[in-house]
Amino acid sequence: MALKIIIAIVLVLICAVVLSSCYGTRKTLLSENRVYHWKVYLVKKSHFSIGTYQHFEVYYKGNLLVLPKEITDGSQEISEFITAVALDNRYSQFGTVAVIFEGHFTREDGVPYRAMVTLHIRPGKGNELVVTNPCSGKEAVIDSK
Repeated sequence: MALKIIIAIVLVLICAVVLSSCYGTRKTLLSENRVYHWKVYLVKKSHFSIGTYQHFEVYYKGNLLVLPKEITDGSQEISEFITAVALDNRYSQFGTVAVIFEGHFTREDGVPYRAMVTLHIRPGKGNELVVTNPCSGKEAVIDSK
């Protein structure tokens, strides 16, 4: 009888450990620029019924970078990126973060489409961030707070 209770407790503990490992979020710091206060994280989210999903998050001076919809694609704010990288001191654009996300657009004839958008973000004056589209050369200034 005591053996059956011990086996039941062990099975319950094993099930609890397996199910808890199937859910959760894990953030890994990939790069940090201590001069310009950038941090880039890889975030992995696990959900038992869906699987594993990963994205990148960028922090500037401790705040999550959220690009307003006027800067992105006009339909949504973006804070989760497909990829992100903080350029280090070996590049001429030191202090810049490059991000890529999927934008949702509509053609002139009304057909919706999706495209990858690349933006370069660098610190401006105070809490301002200068966002540059390297494809078109357009720049915009946003407040980081």
